[in-house]
Amino acid sequence: MRRSIFGLCSVLMIALASQGQITITYTQVPHTPGNQFQYYVLPADSVLVDIGQLGGPQTWDFSGGDTSTVSTDTYLDPAQSPPEYSRANVVIQTDQLNLFGLGEPGNLYCWLGPPRFILGAATTSYQGTPLGMTFTPYISQYPLPLTMGRTWSNQVNVDQIYNISGTEYRIELHATLNSQVDAWGTMVVPLGSYGALRTRTDVTYDLTVYIRIFFVWIPVVQENGSSISYDWRAQNVGLLAGLTTQNTGQGQVWTSTLRRLMNTNTVDAADPIEIVAQPEAPANFELYTNHPNPFNAQTAINYQLTTAGYVTLTIHDALGRTVGTLAEGWQEPGIHEVLWTPQNLAAGAYFVQLRAGRQMATQMMLYLK
Repeated sequence: MRRSIFGLCSVLMIALASQGQITITYTQVPHTPGNQFQYYVLPADSVLVDIGQLGGPQTWDFSGGDTSTVSTDTYLDPAQSPPEYSRANVVIQTDQLNLFGLGEPGNLYCWLGPPRFILGAATTSYQGTPLGMTFTPYISQYPLPLTMGRTWSNQVNVDQIYNISGTEYRIELHATLNSQVDAWGTMVVPLGSYGALRTRTDVTYDLTVYIRIFFVWIPVVQENGSSISYDWRAQNVGLLAGLTTQNTGQGQVWTSTLRRLMNTNTVDAADPIEIVAQPEAPANFELYTNHPNPFNAQTAINYQLTTAGYVTLTIHDALGRTVGTLAEGWQEPGIHEVLWTPQNLAAGAYFVQLRAGRQMATQMMLYLK
């Protein structure tokens, strides 16, 4: 009897140990042009999410939740990349780039090989002005093969100038990213269940945004802080879910950013795919520049809808975090106005983002005290 019990325990231990050997090799990282992944994303405000504990095996269930907003990642043909990004062998078009508060579609230029998956540059546009950011050194998204316990770090240093609608802005960013695969198990998302590795990334940053007035750079945003990001990855489908939180513990945490895989698809990537500042919208769908702008107490935000639908109007800081929701719900076509009075917010640059169905628009606002 004792021998049988010991034998059963040995079998169970071997089975559990084998579950922990989740490994993602470079051939199992999505990279084929035409691959498309769609995610449910958190439209506004924060929600409570259970991220589980350290180690494994464990089960995360992210199958339920808001399904009103969908984002899409499409893998493009890297041969179509501009000359300055010709070394990229993986190019991802995403409408969740979130580059310093900008949620417009953009491209991520990456390099995939046996040692690691690297992010070299990101491009987007704002009010018709192309914006590009090259990372020196490159950002190691994760080493390969990816397994439980792997650790890596990145130092990000950016100092770039952009001319937007005749106004020059300078973005200076210094950040440290420390990452570790700290848990494994089964992740359940709307698309299904997958064996997954969880990565935690601790981020500390120092961000300054300047505006040029005559010959002087005037800081309009000066911010430093920290955050924690979690993502769950599986073989062949890549990112299953991702979130950002300020909570340092395990278990239940509050998050204001959340993506959950809901569909995969294959599209024709043989022809170039044009990247624009925002998806094409019917005539007269517009988010107008707030007035006054800059402002020091209250500002009016006007927008026009061409059809009735579910609308969200949110305010984001320079790092893309949601700091307010001004409208959320069903609205009729026509011109709408919302007043915004910042409460307990620092002076600086903020972004108002309007979403109506598949249409989206963003405007920058300067809050002065």
